[in-house]
Amino acid sequence: MTEKNRHCLRVAVSLPVRETYSYAVPDHLVSRAGIGRRVLVPFGGRRVIGYILAKEDCDPKKELKEILDLPDQEPLFHESMVNFFQWMSYYYIYPIGRLIQSALPSGINETVYRIGHITDKGRTALDSQPLPPDRREILEWILNNPKKRIPFPLSKINHLEKKSWVIIERREKKSSAGPLLRRFVRKKPGVEIDLILQQRRSCFKAKNEAEFLQIIADSERLLLADLSVMFCNGAYLVKKWEKAEKIESYEAQVVRDPAGKVLTPSPEPEKLFEQQQRALDKICGLLEKNEFSTCLLNGVTGSGKTEVYFQAVRHAIKLDRQAILMVPEIALAMYMEGLFRSRLGDRVAILHSALSQGERYDQWMKIFKGEVDLVIGARSALFAPLPRLGLILVDEEYDFSYKQGEKPRYQARDAAVVRASMEKAVIILGAGTPSIQSIFNTVSDKYHLLTMPDRIEKRPMPEIEIVDMKDAPVIGKKKAVLSNLLKQAIERNLEQERQTILFLNRRGFSHLYLCRSCGSSVRCRNCALSLSYHFHENGLKCHYCDFKTAPPVKCPSCGHDSMRPYGFGTEKLVQELETLFPKARVDRLDSDSTSRKGETYRILKAFSNLETDILVGTQMIAKGYNFPNVTLVGVVAADLSLGFPDFRAGERTYQILTQVAGRAGRGAHKGRVIVQTFNPDHYAITTARDHDYETFFQKELLLRKQLGYPPFSFLATLIFRGNEQKTTASTAQQIGREIRLLLKVWTKRGKEILVLGPVEAPLARLKGKHRFQILIKSKSTELLHFFLNEVEVFSKKHLRKSNINMTIDVDPYHML
Repeated sequence: MTEKNRHCLRVAVSLPVRETYSYAVPDHLVSRAGIGRRVLVPFGGRRVIGYILAKEDCDPKKELKEILDLPDQEPLFHESMVNFFQWMSYYYIYPIGRLIQSALPSGINETVYRIGHITDKGRTALDSQPLPPDRREILEWILNNPKKRIPFPLSKINHLEKKSWVIIERREKKSSAGPLLRRFVRKKPGVEIDLILQQRRSCFKAKNEAEFLQIIADSERLLLADLSVMFCNGAYLVKKWEKAEKIESYEAQVVRDPAGKVLTPSPEPEKLFEQQQRALDKICGLLEKNEFSTCLLNGVTGSGKTEVYFQAVRHAIKLDRQAILMVPEIALAMYMEGLFRSRLGDRVAILHSALSQGERYDQWMKIFKGEVDLVIGARSALFAPLPRLGLILVDEEYDFSYKQGEKPRYQARDAAVVRASMEKAVIILGAGTPSIQSIFNTVSDKYHLLTMPDRIEKRPMPEIEIVDMKDAPVIGKKKAVLSNLLKQAIERNLEQERQTILFLNRRGFSHLYLCRSCGSSVRCRNCALSLSYHFHENGLKCHYCDFKTAPPVKCPSCGHDSMRPYGFGTEKLVQELETLFPKARVDRLDSDSTSRKGETYRILKAFSNLETDILVGTQMIAKGYNFPNVTLVGVVAADLSLGFPDFRAGERTYQILTQVAGRAGRGAHKGRVIVQTFNPDHYAITTARDHDYETFFQKELLLRKQLGYPPFSFLATLIFRGNEQKTTASTAQQIGREIRLLLKVWTKRGKEILVLGPVEAPLARLKGKHRFQILIKSKSTELLHFFLNEVEVFSKKHLRKSNINMTIDVDPYHML
């Protein structure tokens, strides 16, 4: 191929680099090198995975490296997704190759890791030199664990390698997900098994040979493994008739089925209620225009939003378009998938992180090939590679779970709006308690507002009562977990054979394990946090880094044997309920109780079948579910979310109280909600009690405006992490000074940016790293992004010198 005719590609490599690169395509790979494929390319002396973003003209004067291989049989995403990936990379300031890698099914990615060998010089240093504890720890680990994956960061190992104390080798773990192949058996084309049975039955040596052939004749294909189970001599019979060329065995792909199960049947209503029909008519009209549009569907809990979602999906399918339904919790995704599958059949796919790598791969490829009409999932469903996307539904759009807490730190709801605009799709943001941001966008006419102010059949909203826990009874020297009012209400509900939900957004048995003599608590060795006590495991656990340890008998600080658990979580609440109401059937729904596959379904199914009287749970039970027999909801500690060091704490509290209250009274009987709090006069709690979103919105909006927070500004945080507190603080301060110097140079636009910090983060140490942060406010998103890109460039030299990691979090939701 001449230089003029050679083919070139634009490739994003899966490395922490912001740029994309041009590669030439060798002749034998030209026909397969399409957009959306993974490629293996040379990069800086090694081979890395990349993703084809575009075909481009080659510059004959430019010398290009060639791609080495195409690992997959087909592409993994469509060309229409490229612009979306590029936008996300720009907006969230994250390398595009790494972004695509995080969006794709994790099992297909190759994992690079390192193993180490200690040298003679390293052994000598270990035996004879006084070494810092961290270096000694690494050397001893490598000595005792040859050929094992090194668990320490590269920054700590490089120094030892430069001293020739260790030899580090790079290893690649190949992808573990891909098509699942199974061996099948079938009759050969043109062969008449029935004729063989008529002519040769008397000649069969095995007694079950005729039965074997009859099953082959009656089946299109059979799994070889199934035949081996059905016939003890199955392998012999297959081999015999294969040799006779009457049957054949072959490999074919089978799809792993992660399908959710239906908790309760959901028959389609004969007709929609007026408010539902009004909202649906508007959505269908927008779908038929085949243009981008955003609607906020503001419907109170129990108003029938799910039915509107279903009818909207059905209308999109009639128009030959496809849909995505995003929900904030994986458990809710499973629930919704079962619900929609019961009506739409098998053309429903599910995407979330609880699937196995193989299941996720199969679902992804079904979606890519256009074999489904609807994809349901948590925030990762945003990346579903649908070829004809026409509708995106974001349920409970306000939920904080849509913000990813790890890299890439994207906000799935906001990114979904951008994807809809690129695909000329309609996006519906649904909520009973919309976010301040979304309601503000309806006021400024960016979004259409659709309202459903009434519950189905005009059922009344639940009555919400506030209990001031400052007046709660004292048992021994402690405040009671449950107020007398809530205990009496639970007892009455049990007598009436109705169900109760108790909401407590803190898992575990006790959130502190401390010494009654000196007051010291047992803290995580990796995080600046106290460990939570888990009764059934009889262990202490960090809910951030998952560090576990046994409860100490004596206090590590003063030596007294007076260590006791204090405080309470869902596990302790269940124990207290079983003591108070010994005949009640109590269960718990939180991330501890649902860690095993299938447990979420089991717990919810039992509750749906009235086999559970009281369900205790965290935010997993707060939204989306419809249990008609629940007439009482108790909020055990409403103040937990108010205590967050976050300007959205009031909004978070209002939303979660309203949502969990909405689980009550969805059937024939009126609901009752009892909220226990130490802040009964806080506006977030009083407006939730009064079902008064308008007052809450006005108060919250005024507060945001006075403080210059969203929606009146755009935010970003710079988060610094390091092994040593002093170095981390020094680096953050140095970059902070340079940021302010840069703003002084920008005499006009610099005044539009406000920089706060650096300060130690509220969680000052997390997963072994010391943390500092800088908060940046800007009234213009364009200016903010230009500024952040400048900061990223000049910060690199400081970060390299100090081995400090800096993360840029655009639109932060958690200020911890």
